[in-house]
Amino acid sequence: MIRLKQPVGRSNICTVWNKQMSKLPNIVIFNPDSYRGDVLGHLGNAGAVTPNLDRLVREGGVSYANAFAQNPACTPSRCSFMTGWYPHVHGHRSMRYMLQDHEPNLFSVLRREDYHVWWGGKNDLFALKNKEDYLKHCDTKYHPEKPYKEYYPPPKISPQDPRHSVFYRGVMPKQGKGEKVSDRDYGNTLGAADFITSYSAENPFCVYLPLSWPHPSYRVEEDFYHMIDPDNLPPRRPVPENDFSMLDDLRGIYRSEEISEDDWKEIRRVYYGMCTKIDSLFGKVVAALKKKGEYDNTLIIFLSDHGDFTGDYSLPEKAGTFHDSLLRVPFIVKPPASVVAQPGIRTHLTELIDMPATIYDLLGIEPGYDHMGRSLVGSLCGDNSEIRQAVFAEHGSREKENAYKNSEVFNRPPHDFYGLKFEVVLKYQDVGTYGVSVRNHKYKYVRRPYFKWDELYDLESDPGELHNLIKNPEYSEVNKQMENLLLNYFMTTADVLPYQQDPRNV
Repeated sequence: MIRLKQPVGRSNICTVWNKQMSKLPNIVIFNPDSYRGDVLGHLGNAGAVTPNLDRLVREGGVSYANAFAQNPACTPSRCSFMTGWYPHVHGHRSMRYMLQDHEPNLFSVLRREDYHVWWGGKNDLFALKNKEDYLKHCDTKYHPEKPYKEYYPPPKISPQDPRHSVFYRGVMPKQGKGEKVSDRDYGNTLGAADFITSYSAENPFCVYLPLSWPHPSYRVEEDFYHMIDPDNLPPRRPVPENDFSMLDDLRGIYRSEEISEDDWKEIRRVYYGMCTKIDSLFGKVVAALKKKGEYDNTLIIFLSDHGDFTGDYSLPEKAGTFHDSLLRVPFIVKPPASVVAQPGIRTHLTELIDMPATIYDLLGIEPGYDHMGRSLVGSLCGDNSEIRQAVFAEHGSREKENAYKNSEVFNRPPHDFYGLKFEVVLKYQDVGTYGVSVRNHKYKYVRRPYFKWDELYDLESDPGELHNLIKNPEYSEVNKQMENLLLNYFMTTADVLPYQQDPRNV
């Protein structure tokens, strides 16, 4: 084990891990896919039904209300928050370039520290050639033998129905026809609960649950659907008068204008029900920790890789843009009881790359590699000082960058959602879709060097990002300030030096 005598960045106001204790704390990383950062009851959303997450914050957790992903797509975001690197640092900005065996990451560090890493769920993280390759990165890769089945598929929607084009599939009944629906998220969650309650080894464990929901398609079990009151759902963000042309083209191929407001509300109700299901599964893991008597000795982290439009701007799912709908995510941290934390809500800006930095600092571990994350340990203990001046995200391809293209979409069946989506997106990728955003509490600036569509929003007066001020001369000085933040961002995060130095005398 490599331990720091005085971990870098540790706040003096916080009592952290006591090395006299017999073992390091357990860790649970609960990682749903496409969970919006605003669908949380404790953050004031009356439409969200999230009792277990709300209870976690009351019982000792800290919820970061301004947490942001570094990429609006699954794989690059996960590669980023598992390393502490921004996507450009090692080129992890596409869906098909994942972490390589030689690249340091949270799991490699934890396993070096004698953690048993248990993994149940999807990948979108490591480059694997077969299932056995999982064991290069974890000690147990769980595959549920019989995924939980109880509900039937929803009634089929014709491809000619515009709701089909925006990925709506409906409500799954308990009484129906055909084969019941397989539920791997439920199966993996039950597997995690069984592992926790039966674990007897001396070394600590890290449970990693990267689940598939609430990623669309938009479908949900009837029980969770009926828990959502559609009248409590917040309104959609409307389509701006002058919007990025790729989004206009996507709305066209999705036939968004044919979707009624009632249909959009139904889609949002289904999505919120999917989030309630995730909350229910999370509660099962917490219950297992309490049953085992390990709740107080466990660091619990709940975070998503990115959000979802869910009808905002008349769009489903996600796209390569930098809206808060896609980049703001839940990020809740419940430290072990040995950390004298101040539970509640924090509003300072945080990034998902702060997750590994916080774990390393809290455990007193020197990770052995350079990263850009910032520890939240002081924040957990009540320090309300700003952690970051701004947050950053990036997405997209260089001009004619064939290595970026996701070849999986070329063989999609007719009327497939991703077939429709990439019919538009692939044309833009030839031009070059790469863009980067910088956001602070007041402004968001987006730069797209290939497409020449930049954006600037005054978030205090326009939180819905509806009025692009990039050409407004009154904001020319703000433009310069945000451009300067981007310049400093790339200068200070352009690469990483390995700790292992090469000899010069050979």
